[in-house]
Amino acid sequence: MSKTLVVGYFGYCTNQLDGQTVKTRGVYRLVREQVEGEVDYYDTENIKYHRLGIVKLLWKMICCRILFYLPAQNNLKSFFPLVFCLSVVFRFKIHYFVVGGWLKEFLLEMPVHRFMLKRIAGIHVETQRLENELKQYYHFQNVDIFPNFRFFEFDSERFNSRKLRLVFMARVNKMKGLDWIFNLADYIAKNKLQDKFSITFLGPVSEDDRTFFEENITKYPFVDYMGILQPSEIYNTISQYDVMLFPTHYYFTEGLPVSVVDAYISGIPVIVTEWKHSHEFVEDGQSGFIIPFENGQQKLIDKVMLLEKDRRLLHTMQANALIKRKEFQPPILDRITSFVRDNMLRICFISRVEQSKGLDTLVEVSKCLCAAGLSKMVKIDFYGQKKDDYFDIYLSDNPMFEYKGELQPSEVVLTLKQYDVLIFPSHYEGEGCPGILVEALSVGLPIIASNWKYNDEFIIDGVNGFLCDTFNAKSYLKAIEVILFDKHLRLQMSKHAYWMSEYYSVEYVKHRLQGYVGNSINLN
Repeated sequence: MSKTLVVGYFGYCTNQLDGQTVKTRGVYRLVREQVEGEVDYYDTENIKYHRLGIVKLLWKMICCRILFYLPAQNNLKSFFPLVFCLSVVFRFKIHYFVVGGWLKEFLLEMPVHRFMLKRIAGIHVETQRLENELKQYYHFQNVDIFPNFRFFEFDSERFNSRKLRLVFMARVNKMKGLDWIFNLADYIAKNKLQDKFSITFLGPVSEDDRTFFEENITKYPFVDYMGILQPSEIYNTISQYDVMLFPTHYYFTEGLPVSVVDAYISGIPVIVTEWKHSHEFVEDGQSGFIIPFENGQQKLIDKVMLLEKDRRLLHTMQANALIKRKEFQPPILDRITSFVRDNMLRICFISRVEQSKGLDTLVEVSKCLCAAGLSKMVKIDFYGQKKDDYFDIYLSDNPMFEYKGELQPSEVVLTLKQYDVLIFPSHYEGEGCPGILVEALSVGLPIIASNWKYNDEFIIDGVNGFLCDTFNAKSYLKAIEVILFDKHLRLQMSKHAYWMSEYYSVEYVKHRLQGYVGNSINLN
């Protein structure tokens, strides 16, 4: 039986919770849910306390077929060469999941590591910029984006307050921007604005900075430290605040901070410094504010004061944060792990199964696919009530097509998650606003649809799907070819599909209404 092994710093021995351990645990859970066969793990923290643990780790590697590897810098520097040699001898594939944004700088003086990394199965980075750098500077061809993510089932609920409630959640050390936050507190105190603000710190305190932190936090009655949150407590707690502060002084090493992800999931915007990858994750003025990395103290103060005065802007940014959180849901990952999936493009059609819904167009599309030599790489499954005999007469004998029957409403979303693309080639004269398009967006499914009636209100051509010439089979062929062969674009379309779906969510509409009418209406 094929065995998959996940190796990284899980932090189980000391229950350490930070960006490294959270991502490592998340990848392990994702692998258990998506990869067939036996899945095992090894927590490298064990080696600190059990020296013979290295023997156990090496044995597990020798016995695995696929290794998911999440090293920190020291591990990559000293241990990876041995891991690579073992992979050559014992023939297991290495998939390296990068935590943070430091790899390009790390490899500058590491020619041996560059040689080895070029030859592993995959390097999965958190940011577009790092992917581009590794390809441009080192000519890596085995790099893709594997964004940071969270497992969550959480509906944000606004907790209104006359105060602007600011929160910091990360490792509590100076390099995460403590000095700027305390300077902000000093400004608030000197201007006698204590009644308008509160500042809360959450996270483990660095021993090196404990004295500095404790001396400063006692100066201000509106500043509190509330300890370390357990994962199950994060979203319910963070959603009680208005804005996340993250003025990090780490320029290169920050990739996608989990603090930013947790803020979006909780429905609050962020104020961050302009670290190397910040613009990939924060839309300045929309989901938060980006302030200068150097000499940005006054900008931090200005943005906080602006949000305290302009509550409509704050509510709009909170709604935008809810939209952003769609980018960090685990289902996105299933579409870029090509080592888990085969090369078949799985397309679903969910609607009434009749000619006017585009079945005639799909007959011609199948001919184009056959002519292009792609017929064995594409499968289209049909769901819905048959309203005429068109499928049975013209499509049933085609091995590319399969009729799967009718779906109950509760089965639609689960079914959509099994596919790569929804196809909707309708030319029905009475077409309105098809609900299936919204449901496809909600699970991050790109859509290939006819440019018919109101479809362009759901699909931005080339962004979250393709709008095709309604009766032009070659137009559909081109869209299918792009999605089939460009996995990176497919991922980006999936992310934008999530983003678009939030405009149709109950949470978004509720937040927008509350932003318009303030506290005078209760929508719960």
